Parts: sequence; structure tokens; C-alpha cells
Amino acid sequence: MNIKHYMTPNVVTINPDTRVTEAVDLMEKHDFHSLPVVKNNSFVGLVTEDLIKNKTSSAATSLSIYELNYLLDKTTVKEIMEQEAPTALQDLQIEEAAILMVDKNITVLPIIDEDKNVNGIITYKDIFRALIELSGYQSGGDRLIIEIDEDKVGVLDNITSILAYENISISHIFVNRIEDRIEITIQISEKVGDKAKEALVEKGYKTSVINE
Repeated sequence: MNIKHYMTPNVVTINPDTRVTEAVDLMEKHDFHSLPVVKNNSFVGLVTEDLIKNKTSSAATSLSIYELNYLLDKTTVKEIMEQEAPTALQDLQIEEAAILMVDKNITVLPIIDEDKNVNGIITYKDIFRALIELSGYQSGGDRLIIEIDEDKVGVLDNITSILAYENISISHIFVNRIEDRIEITIQISEKVGDKAKEALVEKGYKTSVINE
């Protein structure tokens, strides 16, 4: 799934000469924690709450509150922005975006095009939302957890065939390897988890049901 399906489009941006106090006001107004910085329509950096807090905390030790406010009012975004902030193209897969954000230890990722125009922004909350949607957790129905001790070709086909025979519709499937076993998570469309479990257990599959 491409990140364009989960990113926030029509992003509010600022230019490098924007004062830090104006950036703070924009963040508070829109409940943002970061703002992409653009110059001539091209992405040049990112300013975040953390960067502003670091600027404030470093100056606060030696300045009065009046001097601090004066300093921030005179400070422009280009003086504190992260110029080498990681970015991504909108055809990046959501899993790749998650890995990039974990590896770079970041909570926000600006989405740009080949000309460095900002097309959107994705945050760690969007990644969580994508995970919830891809798992089908809020789609209704029940969830089956099937533990497989020995991985064999055709196991998943056999499980889905059992459910199909019982006329049980599947909406989402996750397969996860845990040490020496496999855990298959199946989201079914209706509240028939107990029926599905009975059919699978009868065929020898260790199954538990999560009634949502």
C-alpha cells in the first residue's frame, strides 16, 4: 500500500524567513508538531516542536523571559530547521516508510515529488492507522488466531478451504513467524468466530477466537 493513501495532503508550509514565533503560532492553530519549509516551491527543510524547544532550552539558561521572547521573535526558521530531514516519494510502500522512520528515529516524514514539491506529510500516527486498517481490526466480525507448529506448503490454502466450506468470509489475513512456529491471524467478516474455531479445531488446528 502506497503512503499516498495515508499521508495528509494539502500541507501547511512555511518559508525559511518565517519567524520562529510565527511557526509556533501556526503549529498551535492547526495542532501540528512540525512544518515543512519550502523555498521557490521546493522542500528545503523541516522545523519541529523539538527543534524549537531545544533552541528555547539552550537560551533559557542565560536569558530572561523577555530576552528569550525577543530572541525567538528575531530568529527565523532557516536558522534552526533541519536541512537534511529525510523525505520520501508518494509511491513508497507504507512498510518502507515505517522502516525508514524507525531507522532514522523520526516521527514525521515529508512526502515530495521528483521536483521536491511537498505533496503531503505522514506521521507515526498515520503509520499506526495504516496498521489498524490493514489488519482489519475495526472492520467488525471476529478474529481467529491459529498456531502452526510445523510450516508446510498448502497450510494456508487448507485453512481457508475449511472456512470457505463453512461459508465463512475472510476479510484480512496476517502470517507471522514467532521463533519456531507460525501464527496466522484471520479476520472474518461476521460474528461467527466460535463456529470457525470449531471447524478448524476439528481438523487439528490450534485456534483461539477474539470476539471484537
